Amino acid sequence: MGFDHVSNLWTAIFPLAVLLYYFFRKKYKTEMISSTLFWEKSMKETKVSPYLKNLQQNALFYLQMAALLLLLFILMDPFIPKEQGDDEHTIFIVDTSATMTAVEDDLSLFEANRAVMKEIAEERAGESFSLITTGKEPSIILREERDARKVLEAIEHLDVEYENEKIDRSIDIARSIIAGSSADIHIFTDQMDRSAFVDTEEGIHWTLHVNEAEIANISIEKFGAILSDDGVEAILKVNNQTEQDITGTAIIWDELSGKKLLEKPFEIEKKDTTLVSFQQLPETIALRAEIDVNDDYSADNSAFVLIGNDASEAIVDSNLHELIKKAFDAIGLAVTTGSAAELKAAVDQAIIVTNDVSFLQEGVRPILLIGRNDERAEEISGQIKTEADPLFSLGSIDDVYVQSIYPSFEEYETIAYIGEQPFIQRSKRGDIIILTDIGSTDWPLHPSFPLFFWSAVESLRSGTDIAGLFHPNERKAILSSGMSDDMEVFTVKDEYVESFANGNHFIAPMKPGIYKLIDGGKEKYIAVQLESTEKSIGSGSSFKFGSDHADGVKEEGKNKFGWLFVLPVLLLLLIEWEVQRRRGYPN
Repeated sequence: MGFDHVSNLWTAIFPLAVLLYYFFRKKYKTEMISSTLFWEKSMKETKVSPYLKNLQQNALFYLQMAALLLLLFILMDPFIPKEQGDDEHTIFIVDTSATMTAVEDDLSLFEANRAVMKEIAEERAGESFSLITTGKEPSIILREERDARKVLEAIEHLDVEYENEKIDRSIDIARSIIAGSSADIHIFTDQMDRSAFVDTEEGIHWTLHVNEAEIANISIEKFGAILSDDGVEAILKVNNQTEQDITGTAIIWDELSGKKLLEKPFEIEKKDTTLVSFQQLPETIALRAEIDVNDDYSADNSAFVLIGNDASEAIVDSNLHELIKKAFDAIGLAVTTGSAAELKAAVDQAIIVTNDVSFLQEGVRPILLIGRNDERAEEISGQIKTEADPLFSLGSIDDVYVQSIYPSFEEYETIAYIGEQPFIQRSKRGDIIILTDIGSTDWPLHPSFPLFFWSAVESLRSGTDIAGLFHPNERKAILSSGMSDDMEVFTVKDEYVESFANGNHFIAPMKPGIYKLIDGGKEKYIAVQLESTEKSIGSGSSFKFGSDHADGVKEEGKNKFGWLFVLPVLLLLLIEWEVQRRRGYPN
């Protein structure tokens, strides 16, 4: 036990003064004296009574002394020391990225961090806790929660989400929660540079819990596959991040059927990469590559790929209006302009945008045809009417003015009309045909112009079976069929994952793999891949720093309890008053 205000000890003079008062206080009692001759003798006998006798059988004295001593005790501000953290508000920033599944001493980094968080939460039970998980969109799991049971439950229910941590965003959220007050912030991750804390605020104490051991890791750095005349060809780039030579086996699986297609042994030197290629694999849509090696991090030992139209570049015919290229720029697609010869050379590698109808017979990939080079346009007037098609799900084109259009293709499906004349068509292969020149419309002035081109690119790129490649928890719009209000995601084993109202709010599953997307009864596939930043494990040293922080040592806390004696003092005063009232003052 200790005292915060020992200087108030000077108030002890008050109980001492009362004690002295009772020592020298004369005590009188009523006596019947028969003669004045005995008066002087009686007074002398009273005066020679011992001082201590003045304290005997005197309830008022003991009540007054108890009250004064308790007041003195309260004024000195007593406390019982306790070991506690730097602040009453503790914030946990928890890395939930894939690297936290790496194993050290038979325990994943994530599980080890969870144990530390529980220990801190139990030590500081009753204090305020906030819990933030990392990611592109960090989540606040708890905010200034004081219920220890809820804090422990929230920690127990945390899980790895495989998304890159983007930990600086979580730190910004923590700072906004603090809003100028003080806090003790604990960051749990695999590696973080001290330079990230160049600008620190007064009153914030930082504790960084990182991986301090070297994690042995061999990863699939890249995995790709294409369809050739001899079947499917696949190639793996394997990266050895350890300090020793490694041998292992690379295995290719058909992810839809679960059948092993081929396996090959490989050797790789320390801190080096190697390529493992596979030829003449059976035709399939989805492949999984796996390496069988002895390392401590298994999340990057698998990779997935969908074989289909995954072109990421568009080539626009140099004869077309320049605003078409700007529309592709606006939707974030790599785009270049080229001649007819350049378009033919890239017909199976990129999205072709042209007015040359001969490209409708070229290659195996669908194209975007804007206008025609084999016919003359004729003037037209009328309102645009569209069918229920995904191309128009993001924006209506009903208010677009079109001055002239080209003759239509009789064998193609019409999905938009001007009056009774076809305006936009789609071929059986998936080609999209716009039967006008952009310069003959006011379409570029409408918001639907870039939105239509985004939908067209997704339609051309997706084909009939593939909906795209994603990173864990990636939020990205996908082209919806428009035939249903719900879009459902399942694993390849038909296990339900999640539902979305429409493609504009789609969020990819958190765990890497191949998934089925059910949209309006139509089945497509998506692949979820780890980001490249999640294919290496960092290590470092844990450290603590912050204002008024002494080498990371926990400061001595104080459980103050002096206020508990205020009520007893008041009770003693009340009893003292009652004694005085009943007995009165002696003569």
